[in-house]
Amino acid sequence: MNEKRVVAIYARQSVDKKDSVSIESQIDECKRRNVHDDEIVQVYTDKGKSGKSIVGRDELMKMMKAVEADLVSRVVVYKLDRFARNIADFYNLQKTLENHGCSFVSVTQGFDTSDTMGRAMMGILAVFAQMERENISARIKDNYDYRVKDRRWASGKAPFGFRNGKIDGKTTLLPVDEEVAAVQQIFKLYATEPNISIGKLQNKLMEMGLTGHQTDKGFSRTTLTRILKNPVYAPADEMMHKYFEKFHIQFVNDEEEWNGETSASIVGKNNRTINSDDKEDMKIYLTNVEPIIDTETFLLVQNRMSENSAVASDNSPNTYLKELAGLLKCAECNMAIKMQARPCLTCTGRSQKKICNVSFKGLPLETVQENVAAQVQERIDNLDRYAAEQSQKKIILMHQISELQKQMDRMIELAKFSTKSVDILAKEIDDIQSQIDEKQLKLKLNINSLDVVEIRLKLKSVYDVHGDTLNYRELSTELKQTVLRTLIDKIYLSKNGSVKIVWKE
Repeated sequence: MNEKRVVAIYARQSVDKKDSVSIESQIDECKRRNVHDDEIVQVYTDKGKSGKSIVGRDELMKMMKAVEADLVSRVVVYKLDRFARNIADFYNLQKTLENHGCSFVSVTQGFDTSDTMGRAMMGILAVFAQMERENISARIKDNYDYRVKDRRWASGKAPFGFRNGKIDGKTTLLPVDEEVAAVQQIFKLYATEPNISIGKLQNKLMEMGLTGHQTDKGFSRTTLTRILKNPVYAPADEMMHKYFEKFHIQFVNDEEEWNGETSASIVGKNNRTINSDDKEDMKIYLTNVEPIIDTETFLLVQNRMSENSAVASDNSPNTYLKELAGLLKCAECNMAIKMQARPCLTCTGRSQKKICNVSFKGLPLETVQENVAAQVQERIDNLDRYAAEQSQKKIILMHQISELQKQMDRMIELAKFSTKSVDILAKEIDDIQSQIDEKQLKLKLNINSLDVVEIRLKLKSVYDVHGDTLNYRELSTELKQTVLRTLIDKIYLSKNGSVKIVWKE
């Protein structure tokens, strides 16, 4: 049976390098050392393919199909790692060879699987090949982590606006003047233009003759989104640290290092630059790159992008609700309120879930808009008062927590001399701790609430158009959306048209 089978020579080379053995040399050596003149040889080669995995190695897969068809008597390679460097891949491939009576020979390592010693040696070498791969990965990761902690650019290709370079021997990003001006214009337009979107921004840049790297095609929407979300353009200061905290992202550097002198960069699990909105399991590190825009502009852009994304999602296909899209909830069942066609407001708890009996038939949208407008205007007019109330709440909570902590300390001290049972004392201490935990949670929510400065920053695009005094009713729908999404979490609507607003506090 073996006389009808061929000898398969497999050669692989990931990249052409001075010290690497070429595919041609591998084939010649395999033929010289292990192929007889009367044997038929079939050569399989994967050039430019990594040995880390068998995925994507077409010629290897082609050879294994021949093995499974019982067309191959033995597989000959120059060295084991040409065949497989991953121990799991190696044993899966070797099992297939064994099942089809095909032996395996490594010519430079002097053994084959036709004898017991060869099979034992193969297993040992496979383990060492895997260990070497892991050691290389560890060295790469250690080198990467060192560069990150050493405050240098460690995220690969330069983003638009910069080119890769070095300062004092450390990798960094160097500004490209024309591109920097374009980046600054991109952020300015998105931060200040009314009714802005990525599509409208794309058209404006084309009209201005700003086309980036893509010349006649201009900036793609993907490129613009990537630019607008990248923190490498802005100072890594206290405000930026506070912004990224909400994403549960891992900070490589201590908070006190965020002094605004340089920018920051985000990387994912595999140390690739990531611009996704979902930043779980990612980390952010301080670079040695000088920022080219200010913090306020960057944060304003992030807020507008978030609002535009939410509005786009909430408005489809409910543009009829205008600025109230995505905010209206039924006061009875808490489900969303939609308007499939004017003029009928519909509770989805009634129309879709069949769990609510409330009908908004005959209730004009204009009535709801006016009831919201009255409360929003009052809120805008009294921002400073609300901020003072929040500050006072924080002071009271901090005082209450301090007093409860003192009370607990005294109780723990008195417990040494108390005649009360251990269980009673433990319950009393637990009760106090529960009160402390409850108030600390309230304090945390209060600290994280929007203050006046942050609110005015988020409403910068509105104030830029209308000045320091805002008349909500005179704003465009798009600017009303900006105001509502800055101030409001949700709006509960009753069937009589009255509204209860849940403010962002």
